[in-house]
Amino acid sequence: MRRLSFAMRRAACRAHPLRMRCAGARRQHGAVAVVAVIWLSVAIAALGALDVGNVFFARRQLQRTADLAALAAVQMIGSTGGCATATTAAQQNAAANGFTAGGTTSINTTCGRWDTSKSTYFGTSGNPLNAVQVTTTQVVPYFFLGPSRNVSATATAFASNIDAFSLGTGIASINTQQSALLNAILGGLLKTSVSLSVGDTQSLATAHIKLQDLMVALGASTMQGLLGTTVSFQQLMVAMVTALQAGGDTINASILQKVAVAIPGGQNITIGDGGASSPGLLALGLANPNAAATATVNAFDALLVAAQIAERSPDGTQGNAPVINVAAGLAGVAGISLQVIKPPVLAVGEGGMLPNGTYRTMARTAVVNASVNLLPLTFAPISLNLGIGSISISALSTPIMLSLTSAQGTAALSSVDCESTKAATNATILVQPSIATVCVGANSTCGGTINVAEVTVWTLLTGTNELTKIAINGTGQLPLAPPSPQPVTFNGASGSFDSSVTVNSNAVGSDASTLTAQLLKVLPNTLQVTALGLNLTGVIQPLLSALAPVLSAALQPVFALLDAVLVPTLALLGVQVGTATVHNMSLTCGVSQLVN
Repeated sequence: MRRLSFAMRRAACRAHPLRMRCAGARRQHGAVAVVAVIWLSVAIAALGALDVGNVFFARRQLQRTADLAALAAVQMIGSTGGCATATTAAQQNAAANGFTAGGTTSINTTCGRWDTSKSTYFGTSGNPLNAVQVTTTQVVPYFFLGPSRNVSATATAFASNIDAFSLGTGIASINTQQSALLNAILGGLLKTSVSLSVGDTQSLATAHIKLQDLMVALGASTMQGLLGTTVSFQQLMVAMVTALQAGGDTINASILQKVAVAIPGGQNITIGDGGASSPGLLALGLANPNAAATATVNAFDALLVAAQIAERSPDGTQGNAPVINVAAGLAGVAGISLQVIKPPVLAVGEGGMLPNGTYRTMARTAVVNASVNLLPLTFAPISLNLGIGSISISALSTPIMLSLTSAQGTAALSSVDCESTKAATNATILVQPSIATVCVGANSTCGGTINVAEVTVWTLLTGTNELTKIAINGTGQLPLAPPSPQPVTFNGASGSFDSSVTVNSNAVGSDASTLTAQLLKVLPNTLQVTALGLNLTGVIQPLLSALAPVLSAALQPVFALLDAVLVPTLALLGVQVGTATVHNMSLTCGVSQLVN
């Protein structure tokens, strides 16, 4: 049978009464081709989705591995091993989570510093290291869409190890006399009557305020906002009371409430320290200020620093700092005058140095002018045979004025070593004690001479007894020996990082003998002898050389009284001469956080 041509079949379909069947068959034939194309596209898309899904899954696993490894590594960045220990921790953590480097996989760890003050937050330079960046890479094959490709994920973790400390403002213990002196000083600073008992002061010295609670109490939303907050002394004290209450310390909150007073004509207090020209309560040395939210500061230290800042005149200039006259009723003391030239500052931050060579976190002592006016004193007669003559010192009955201007002492956080145990964790602080310039005289300017004794002298030069007056010339400005900086280390072996250490750079045995030892060194050069109206100092110099130790022994109680009065007075203001007490308030090893 002959097969019909296409044209003949087409003509037959047109003439046939059931030509619709012919058209449907033709359309059905075309639909099969369309469906085949659609299914082929779906198959290709499905296979491609498998490849894409596989890459996405691999990248997610790599990111999870990088995140966990970075968090593990950054916890070790502040340890003794530093970056090497952090790198090992990252590799071990990745292996523990099923990621083994080698072949088609790799892990790379970079140690650096996270600093929000820079345009590029993470960098490999800077001190101290506080961040770790981990990159994981894997070669992922494509099953259907082509060759393999490299897939990577990067995670950056940051952690701050924060120490909080002060220099000279803390007190380990306080007695009744010091309590009276503290009330007198605070009363002078705050221009009101202050009555804190010994128990109140000792309790307040153990109270700590979390900076996050203080931030909330002052209405700041961030630590940067807290540092920029400026309030009156009264507002700050009320906020500190609220912060203590938030921490559950209602006892010390009620004690602190006693000094929440308005200071007439006082200076407002900025929480963040702006240096000598703009003093503040806290010197914060952190790349990320918000990391300090969990740090704590001592309530007593903060009270004394705030009082000294607020005491200054509104323009904060040195010349306008008022003089505080303290009459504490101390035996042998007519009065004490104090002038705070520069207030101290508390320090919170990380260890290490800035690129300019200064330390990142530093506490400072106050700079103070102080004068002590002693009442006339007497001592028992002293007689001595000197070979070339004899001497009898009969009395001492003259007022003595001692004036002191302190320089500024500093404490710099050298390093923080956060280890796996509290006992092994430590902070090292480099302490530079304050030095001072001291003068002794008959008035506040250290002028004139002090008649310290009337002496009966027999010498080979005269062969007769003479009534001779011996005086101490006004010493003018006597600089005390500059101290040397010394490192102090605090650790958690006792279970707490809240402790104090005193550095004695003068090596004189005790803080109480500092002024006495220094002043008696120059005593022979200040002696002056007059007889019958004539200055015989040069004539009988051999006698003076022998006399100086005797007179020094006689004056020891006088200068010792200056130590007993002036040293604790200055210490309450954060000033110590030749020695320095560092109060470490808290040490917080950072909780790691991802920052990318």
